Amino acid sequence: MKLQPESKKELLRIAGGTAFCTAIMWVLFAALHLVGWVKFDYTVVLGSLVGAAVAIGNFAGICFVVQKIIDEPDEKRRKATLQLSYNSRMLLQALWVVVAVAAPCFQPFASVLPLFFPRVTIYYLQITGKYKPLKTRQEHVDISVEDDPAPAAAPAADPADKGGET
Repeated sequence: MKLQPESKKELLRIAGGTAFCTAIMWVLFAALHLVGWVKFDYTVVLGSLVGAAVAIGNFAGICFVVQKIIDEPDEKRRKATLQLSYNSRMLLQALWVVVAVAAPCFQPFASVLPLFFPRVTIYYLQITGKYKPLKTRQEHVDISVEDDPAPAAAPAADPADKGGET
């Protein structure tokens, strides 16, 4: 399945933001390494690269599934597909966290932190105004307030309405 141009654009923005955040994390690890607080070695780089790949893969999974179900007429199938996708992606991320913590070839913090970078990127894009959700088209409704509005027409009397309680 090929991604639509808008989905591809968003995926590239998320991938770029995640890569940028990963590079910043490396700089922070290197600075903390210079003062002797953390180790900056291959485990940091390897863990962060795999963590970033998992994070970007998670976002790509969202793009593919949403694109796939957008034309699905059956609402139950749409919900079931989305739920299965969500559960699978969360399971994959949880599996990555377990591997990152358990395997000695990955620095745990540097491996798990990239999972949050797509969210950080989205927040950055929203704050800077570079990401604006699609707005649904609505008819223009004039809500201006006039200084001297015209009097409202009296409602037509209903012959069956005799007033009072019935």
